[in-house]
Amino acid sequence: MKRLLTMALLAILAIPLHAQRLVIGERVPDLNITQWLNGAPVSDGKAVMVEFYHSSNPKGAERLAQLDELAKSYGDRLAVIVVTREKDDAVISSLLGGNPSYRVGYDGDGSVFSAFSARYVPYSVIYDKRGRILWVGNPSSLSAADVADIIH
Repeated sequence: MKRLLTMALLAILAIPLHAQRLVIGERVPDLNITQWLNGAPVSDGKAVMVEFYHSSNPKGAERLAQLDELAKSYGDRLAVIVVTREKDDAVISSLLGGNPSYRVGYDGDGSVFSAFSARYVPYSVIYDKRGRILWVGNPSSLSAADVADIIH
C-alpha cells in the first residue's frame, strides 16, 4: 500500500513536467484552432497577440473592448486573436457582438490552451512576425502604449 501511494504521488508530481513553458525569444507553438468564428486572421508581416478568454472572467467584456481597440489602433502592425473553449450562443454573441476587429478562434479540444500553457484568463502571448515570443502573461496591466512598445 505504501508503495502504491508513493507511485501515485510521483505520478501526480510529474504532471507539470509535460506542460510546455513558453520562453521569450523562442518559437511560438502552432495555433491549431478548431474553428475560426469570424474569419481567419491575416497576420502575414504582423506581430500577433493571442488572448485566451473564458466568460467566467468578471472583466471579460471590458477586456474584449480593449482588445477591439488594440486591433483597430494597431491593425497594420498587430493581429489580435481571442481564443475560447466555449461555444454556447451567449458566449459567442458576447465575443462577436459589435463586429469586432479581432478574430475569434474556437479551441474545441483545448489543445491550443495547452500548447500555450494557458492556465488562467486573461492570459496573452505576443509574438513577432517570425513567430518568436515577445511577451507572455496576464495582460490586465498592459496598456496600449505597452503593447506598442512590445511590438515596435
